[in-house]
Amino acid sequence: MDAKLLRLFVTLADTLHFAKAAEVCHMTPSAVSRAIQRLEQELGQCLFTRDNRSVQLTHAGEVFKRYALESLAQWDALQQNLRLDAKNLTGELRLYCSVTASYSILSAILPAFRQQYPGIEIKLHTGDQAQAISRILAGEEDIAIAAHPGGLSKKLNFQTVAHSPLHFIAPSMPCQVSRQIEQQS
Repeated sequence: MDAKLLRLFVTLADTLHFAKAAEVCHMTPSAVSRAIQRLEQELGQCLFTRDNRSVQLTHAGEVFKRYALESLAQWDALQQNLRLDAKNLTGELRLYCSVTASYSILSAILPAFRQQYPGIEIKLHTGDQAQAISRILAGEEDIAIAAHPGGLSKKLNFQTVAHSPLHFIAPSMPCQVSRQIEQQS
C-alpha cells in the first residue's frame, strides 16, 4: 500500500472534511475524492459515508484507520532505521564556481568533505560566477560558490562560506599619488 495514500486517508479520517484534507495534503478536493474512491474500490469497502454536509468514517473505515496508522508508524520507523544504518552517503554533487573560488575556497573544504563523504562524486564545473544563480535555478547545478547578489530568489538559500577582502592593485606610483590614496582611505 502506498504510504502517501495512507497519509491522505488518515488526514481525511482526522479532519472529516475533503477541503481541509486537500489543503493539508496540497491537493485539490476532487483529487482527494478520486484517491479515496480508488482506495475504496481496491479494498471493496466503503470507508466513509458522505452527504452534502458531513463526512463520517464507516466501521470498515475505523478498522482501516487503525491499520493505516500502524503501517505508517512501521514505515516511518523503517525509514529512520535505514537512515541510521547508512554509514556513507553516495551519489553525485554538481558544484559550480569560478576558477579562483575553486583554488581559494574548495582547496580548503574538499579534503575534509571527501574524508567524511567518500561515496559522493563531485562534478566540478567552473565559469563566470555571474552565471551561478541561473545555473542553479535551471537545475544544471546542485550548489554554487559565488558572491552574494543583491537579492535572492525565494527558491534559493544563501550561506556565507568565507569573506574575501578586496584591494586596489595598481602599478607603482610616485610617492605623492600614493600618499593621496592612503589619506583618503
